Amino acid sequence: MRLLTLTEYCLLIFFTGFYLAVTGFTAKDIGLYIGIALIYIFSHIFSKRLLEKRGKENKQVHLFFSVLAIIGSVFITVLCIALVASFSN
Repeated sequence: MRLLTLTEYCLLIFFTGFYLAVTGFTAKDIGLYIGIALIYIFSHIFSKRLLEKRGKENKQVHLFFSVLAIIGSVFITVLCIALVASFSN
């Protein structure tokens, strides 16, 4: 897997989880689709610019590290959502 793709996936997982938590998991139809599309567009642009600055946009990442990064992204997302929810009450 390319590092660019992995970075996009991790950012998409994190910000989509946060978007759904902020909307209270009630986003439906066009609002949900537009929100996820905007999150993907911004994560793609940010990832591409970040990795192009460092010259690593075509670097390959091993499958094991890709799986660890995606699992870590899910874990961090759930942790942040739990922390925000616990402090809001």
